[in-house]
Amino acid sequence: MAQKFSQLPLTGVKVVDFGQYIAGPAVAMLLGDLGATVIHIDPPTGPMWDNPANATLMRNKLIVTIDLKTPEGLAQALDLCAEADIVIENFRPGKLTKLGVDFTALRAQHPALITVSLPGFASDDMERRDWRAFESVIAASSGVFTDMGQNRVLMGLSPSFSPLPLASAYASQIAASAAVLALQARQQTGLGDGIEVPLAAAVMEGLCYNSLKVDSMPARYVTQREAEITRRRIEGLPMTLTYDDLQELMDPFYRNYMCKDGRMFYVVCPSHKHHARRCLEVLGIYDELVAEGLTEEDDTYKPHDQWESKTSLGVYPMPKDWADHIAARMKDVFITRTSVEWQRMFGRAGIPAAPQRWLQEWITDEYAATAGLMIDVADPVYGDMIQPGPVVWMEESGEEALTPAPRPPPPALGPP
Repeated sequence: MAQKFSQLPLTGVKVVDFGQYIAGPAVAMLLGDLGATVIHIDPPTGPMWDNPANATLMRNKLIVTIDLKTPEGLAQALDLCAEADIVIENFRPGKLTKLGVDFTALRAQHPALITVSLPGFASDDMERRDWRAFESVIAASSGVFTDMGQNRVLMGLSPSFSPLPLASAYASQIAASAAVLALQARQQTGLGDGIEVPLAAAVMEGLCYNSLKVDSMPARYVTQREAEITRRRIEGLPMTLTYDDLQELMDPFYRNYMCKDGRMFYVVCPSHKHHARRCLEVLGIYDELVAEGLTEEDDTYKPHDQWESKTSLGVYPMPKDWADHIAARMKDVFITRTSVEWQRMFGRAGIPAAPQRWLQEWITDEYAATAGLMIDVADPVYGDMIQPGPVVWMEESGEEALTPAPRPPPPALGPP
């Protein structure tokens, strides 16, 4: 029987994955999902992070056990690297080199090779490069625990731990994209490249919008939450707002509303005049608010002193008087229908909004399965699992990407 030809775009690309924990294996997983042949290398003691997440991180991979501290193991690893297009690691700078796998030397011997490193901190960061930069260390160092969210500050939850591996998530996406771009560039030059994506740099790239500060910013751009933080700090008041208190400080088009079935509905359509107008039209209060004086500027990019009125539908943030009034009317209407009804109505109108759900609801939702956002994978350890679907979709290979190969079974234990 003829072997079926894969339509996945990275078919034929060979990847060696030295990665452990999350970031390195995630990059290799993304490349494997796109069709690359991935060989993952574990030490004799097995994965350094024995976690159910490995069921996803190790799919579409061949797993080999190699002891880099032995001459035979090192030679085997270097032979694999010599045949690879991409080699990945996410240790502290210099650690893999001490074990005999020197990326600079490898690229000198094999100029077409692409190497990808994901250290916690940059290799030229002499103060932090040798830190054991686990996800929590990156988060604590880069401000994720303290000021990555105005809601946390106002509720007095700073610093607060987040279980989300934000740095690894951002770093893996950036590194996988860079590796594919390096493959593309190699077609023109014949040369590979050395890519370094420090986790600390990646998380700042993803979350730096929370740290922007604009000197002399006009007052009309200051949100109610920002104004409340400033007021409380000046007056020495504690940050003790409740969740309900916070909702009253949110822009009406960027907040949650209680529905008839007791579920909150999240509306997120600020700074878009047409979305905001359609939101009010679906709620049936647009004409009412216009009659009360709500206006829409044709060109909100004109200087504010050239506007015909003080505000306009679709600007963010709305002035407090209009924000409070619109939010009050929206609350009155949302409570009259269930979140499912609003989901249908907002979806048909093309308005960004959705009911709040628990993660377990979303994982098992029929839409998530039908859309390929969640897929069924038969893992050799955990059996039938629901795993995240492919991140990248290609028209020719979308269906193929929905059926990744599960990770291979763990090696059988030998006699004692």
